[in-house]
Amino acid sequence: MSFEIQVSPVLDFQKLRLIDAENGSSVEIVTKGALLNSWQVLNGTKRIQLIEGNDFNHGWEAYASNGFKSAKMAPFACRMENGQYQHHDKTWTIKKYYLGKHAIHGIVYDAMYSIQSTQADAQGAVVVLKHHYHGDDKGYPFDFSLQIKWQLHPNNQLTVETIITNHGEEVIPMMDGWHPYFTLGTSINECCLSFQHKGKIEFNESLLPTGVLLEDPTFDQPTKLNTIELDNCFVLDPNHQECTLENEQLKLVVQAGLNYPYLQLYTPPHRKSIAIENLSGAPNCFNNKMGLQLLKPHESLVFKTSYQFSLKS
Repeated sequence: MSFEIQVSPVLDFQKLRLIDAENGSSVEIVTKGALLNSWQVLNGTKRIQLIEGNDFNHGWEAYASNGFKSAKMAPFACRMENGQYQHHDKTWTIKKYYLGKHAIHGIVYDAMYSIQSTQADAQGAVVVLKHHYHGDDKGYPFDFSLQIKWQLHPNNQLTVETIITNHGEEVIPMMDGWHPYFTLGTSINECCLSFQHKGKIEFNESLLPTGVLLEDPTFDQPTKLNTIELDNCFVLDPNHQECTLENEQLKLVVQAGLNYPYLQLYTPPHRKSIAIENLSGAPNCFNNKMGLQLLKPHESLVFKTSYQFSLKS
């Protein structure tokens, strides 16, 4: 068997390590947040970390203030203006979590997931996690579940599938996204970024969409990041939904799969990594309706994305 899975405790949750014994790569998934906390690959004898993860040795308390690394963002992502939205002719106000005056990154980023199944064989290593949200936040009192399947494939490919199911008896607003921070082992200043899009969403001073799409050819071809600062959202070209991060030796392709037409990019001040975020809707979509999904009673939505690492010849 070329793949294996190891499970070990971390604080009050568990860590699952998916291992490709043939090429030495491994990923680390934790059951709190269902997040990807590590992805290590080999370049010759050198081990490279592709994810800027979280140090849980000192607990979970600093998770949000340290950037929501690898967060699962639902039922909304990025910013919601003043934490408020209208639904069923009523104004709802989110209680959790605020950056300044705006709610940010949803309400399940620290949810505890149960392990539904694990499987490892010659074709890969798979873990399926599940969380049932029972409307604990008064600003989103709706009953839904998330099932997340992480799979490590041969040749350094990693995929993730999310199934969100509405367990209530009314239509609910929904958005989904991921917030991983990628690194190629060096400063992102030395990396090139490229992707195809239909327009950059104009933001106001609060990083909320204005409704205007801007032309921006910056990354139509591989462009060195150097000192470029990003905190922007793009509408992906539906025929070319991949985003490529590369340097002289390494290449990482983030491929938006099912129901992720938006791409959010963020460069943190330390320049050690870049957040490449697949989103089903734009920031503040509960209000501007850009990509907002309305999930019918007992209906499910499926979201997929994949990450492919390779060595450049």
